[in-house]
Order: sequence, then structure tokens, then C-alpha cells
Amino acid sequence: MSKRPEDRRTLGLKEILLGPRPMPGGIVGGLRPKGLLLFVLPLPLLLAALTALATGKPSALLACGVGFTLFLIAAWLTRLGSLVQERPRENRFNRSLRLSPKNAGGMLVGVATGFSALFAVGHGVATSAAFAVVALLAFHLLYGFQAPRRPVAIASDDKAQAKVVEAALRDAERHLSAIEHAADALSDRALRDSLGRIAEQGRGILRQIADKPGTLRRARKFLTVYLDGVREVTQGYAKTHQVADSAQLDRNFREVLTSIEGVFDEQRRKLLETDVLDLDVQIEVLKKQIEHEGLR
Repeated sequence: MSKRPEDRRTLGLKEILLGPRPMPGGIVGGLRPKGLLLFVLPLPLLLAALTALATGKPSALLACGVGFTLFLIAAWLTRLGSLVQERPRENRFNRSLRLSPKNAGGMLVGVATGFSALFAVGHGVATSAAFAVVALLAFHLLYGFQAPRRPVAIASDDKAQAKVVEAALRDAERHLSAIEHAADALSDRALRDSLGRIAEQGRGILRQIADKPGTLRRARKFLTVYLDGVREVTQGYAKTHQVADSAQLDRNFREVLTSIEGVFDEQRRKLLETDVLDLDVQIEVLKKQIEHEGLR
């Protein structure tokens, strides 16, 4: 299947530096001037490092080089964190504390500013610390620090049950995140949208289980077998599609995605009932369809 020019997702040097801007329909385009700022700000340190190299000042070269590197890492973390914040995919059922890339980038901006002021410019400790605080404030005003997200609570007074449910949902959400990441590699907008709906349906199911932990038993096969199968199919298609186009494979994949959306919707309905047999049969039928279409 030929790819339309507007569906091709290629990034130029500017987009790599600035970060792509999501547009309606999932197409990547547009640039963000403020995304370039953190890459431009440390350029004087690079010039100072080159000057120190030319004049034979190793200590100044080291200080400027370290400061420049810290700023670049901070810029990269900020860019990465901004993209993650726009389309959050962190595990909502993971209670371990994790520092977001954007917040890490902001903190590193303060560290890089203080380090450069102290060792590269030669200011005192108090003055360098003041520069670091101002840099943190400026980062907050321009980019904003990302508020920590609280994990979804499991509605159960039984701590043992809550722990089991949380572990199952945490693993299931990893599969959903992997499906979304695989979808990002696809050039076809309709397929990306379909996989996005599937991931959204899946997260709704996980939230439904978190609200009613007793439904985990009925959804166990869906979480441990079916989601993993959908992930494998999606990742396999995305990998194959990068190296070869096949109209038949595309048609098969579209048909399977339609079936998957139906089963996801049926799963949400069945979780409210007590009959699991019908859903298990549907899952088995869909697994056979996936194998028959050559997608697994």
C-alpha cells in the first residue's frame, strides 16, 4: 500500500532539537521556538571552552565543557519530558516514586547554572547559588514543572487482594503502553487512531477492575493472555511495516483491529456480569483469527 506524503512521519534536524508538535489527527508537525532555547543558552560556554582550549587553560576548559554538557542533558530531558507530558503513558498503578524527565531537566538546569557560575565564571558560592535559584524560577515560568501523578487506588480493604490486583493492572498497562509506542511507528493515521481507541478502551477496563477488584478473576485471561497477544501482533506489524508494504497484510491488520475493538467493548460489558464463558470463547475465536490472518 502506497503511503500518502502527508502520512509520512519524518523529522528534520530542527524537529529533533525542538520536538514535534502534535496536530489534529495525530500528525506531527510545527515547531516550538521555546524548545530551542535550552539548546541555545549554553552556546557561550562552548565558545568559552574553545577559547580555553586555544589559550591552554585546562581548568577553564573542563569547567566550561562540563557546564555545557549539563545544559545539553537538561535540554534533552526537558524536551523528552514535554512530549511525555503531552501524551502521558506512565504506569498509573505503580506506587514507586519516579522523577519525571521534565522535572529532572529543570533541576539539572539549576545545577548547570550554579556549576557554571561557580567554576566557569568564577562567582562566589552564594552568588552561584542565587543564579541557580533564578534559573529554576525561570524554568518554572517558561516550561513549568510537572506535578507528580498519584497512582490509581485499588478499591479494596484487603491489602493482600489490593496488592495482587495492583500487580496485575501494572503489567497490563505495560502492554497498553507498548501498543501505543508501536502505533507511533505507523504511518497510517487510521491505524494509529484505531490503536489509540483500543488503548483508551483498555485503560477503561483497568480502571473498572481497580474500582471493583473482585472482577479480576473474570478478567484474568483478558489481562494475561489477550493483551499480551494484541501487543505482540501490533509490535510485529509495526516492525514488518517499516521494511515492507503489503496490501494484504494491511487489510488483515485492519480487520483484526476492528475485532479487537469489539472484544474490548464486550469485555467492559461482561465485567459487569457473571458469565465469563461467552467472553472466553470470543477471545479464543479472535486468537484464531489473528493466527489465520498471518499476523502472529
